[in-house]
Amino acid sequence: MDQLIHTQVITLFLLMGVGLLARKTGYLTEAVLKGLSDLLLDFCLPMLVFASFMRPFDAGMLAGAGRMFLVSLLVTLLLVLAGFVLFMKAAPDQRPALRFITAFSNCGFMGIPLLAAVFPGDGVFYGAVFGIAFNLCCFTLGVMMFNGGGRRPDLGRLFLNPVILSTLAGLACFLGSVHFPAAVVSGLGLMGGMTPPISMMIVGAMLAEASPMDILGGPAGYAVSAARLLLAPLLTIGVCRLLHVEPALARVLVLLEALPAATLVAVFGEKYGGDRAFISRCTFLTTVLSLVTIPVMVHLMGRFIGPP
Repeated sequence: MDQLIHTQVITLFLLMGVGLLARKTGYLTEAVLKGLSDLLLDFCLPMLVFASFMRPFDAGMLAGAGRMFLVSLLVTLLLVLAGFVLFMKAAPDQRPALRFITAFSNCGFMGIPLLAAVFPGDGVFYGAVFGIAFNLCCFTLGVMMFNGGGRRPDLGRLFLNPVILSTLAGLACFLGSVHFPAAVVSGLGLMGGMTPPISMMIVGAMLAEASPMDILGGPAGYAVSAARLLLAPLLTIGVCRLLHVEPALARVLVLLEALPAATLVAVFGEKYGGDRAFISRCTFLTTVLSLVTIPVMVHLMGRFIGPP
């Protein structure tokens, strides 16, 4: 199993290399990247998530989804607390981004495609449940990190986005054991299957735009990278062992928490007046370093969590 996971992770990293090369050689222009990103976020990713719920109702999986939601919520809250403590003395204009990056991983844009490749089927199902807890915290506590509680959280953004809507619709179909024609199931599977290669190529294209300053970063960038890429997954392993979370759920949790900074940090920084240049450098740095740390965390979770 561990060998299979390593193979899938390396395959996805190779797809990043294809995206980087295509961007450098001019095949992936800015307009093409914008169109691919919109296609991914509005169609492919929601269809992948919805397809993961297309199965007969199973009380065991429903119970697992409930446990997944609660443990995801607990881990996220612990990381929010850790971010507040670790970066209490950081520069005021950088503090919100540092705390946000510590707490929130790129679980949607990069996480769901990675789960689809590494843990197809159940991995995406539980990853979508993780996404509910993620969005609940991100659009409440995450917004408060940037605005100091000065504005009300954007509850519309919390629920009215394609991935959450597809998750809720899929959950309803799962609970009702709704049966779809084979052509619909096949079409959703094919469309959703485009998610991993497209998303990894887009990440690679983003890395192609990084300058040496973006990649090298500074002390604060390395500190938040350590918090996001090392502390977050190690804390998750500890919580899963302490609460005796079953391996199938724990592996999904650890993999999602081992990912780089959530792309939403740039959106929030733009909206609430954060240090955009600093946020960009931190996002690039965590993404580059994750190429090394994700395989390490995959090895550790195989050792301390065991097979699913």
